Amino acid sequence: MFSLKQKDIEILLSQVQTFQNPRVELEQYQTPPRIAAVILWRAYQLGHIENKTVGDFCCGTGMFGIGAKKLGAKEVSGLEIDKKALEIAKQNAVKLNLKVNFMEEDVRTTKRRFDTVFMNSPFGIQGEIKDQEFLLSALNASDVTYSIHLYQEKNIEFLRNFVKEHNKEVKEIIKAEFEIPKIYRFHTKKQHIIKVAIMQTK
Repeated sequence: MFSLKQKDIEILLSQVQTFQNPRVELEQYQTPPRIAAVILWRAYQLGHIENKTVGDFCCGTGMFGIGAKKLGAKEVSGLEIDKKALEIAKQNAVKLNLKVNFMEEDVRTTKRRFDTVFMNSPFGIQGEIKDQEFLLSALNASDVTYSIHLYQEKNIEFLRNFVKEHNKEVKEIIKAEFEIPKIYRFHTKKQHIIKVAIMQTK
């Protein structure tokens, strides 16, 4: 395990099967393996994965949970409300021979505790869902949180203040480009790229 490199994690995660019928109301977009590998590797370098309990919030098909387990997490749980996505996540873990506990649960009401939480939650673009609802749950459920947010200056400023109000601090922000393939009817391009902020909070 210690001979693993960031590229190895990206290659592993490229084998994770994505959503078969993504639900637009849940803003289901698979985290690109490249971005997931960047986040996981950074967390691994900082000692936030190995021998830790890890939560993959809004886990979808299991990208972060699978990567964290490969990097030596003691125990990993993936929480998701979409049953079909959970079935794919379970299949992915079996295929890659990794033990991850995937369960149907709304992260906004969970009472579970973890050392570290990874999360690619809805951005709040569709409907009434707001990303701070998910962020608050992650903050309450963990010592360290890695979350992905839409990169807009006002949004990041709001989230920084939001985190501070809840007695934690944004320790690091990494800007990245998030590739979204044409998966919904309203998509007009083969691929759309949005700017995101990867936020580490303690």
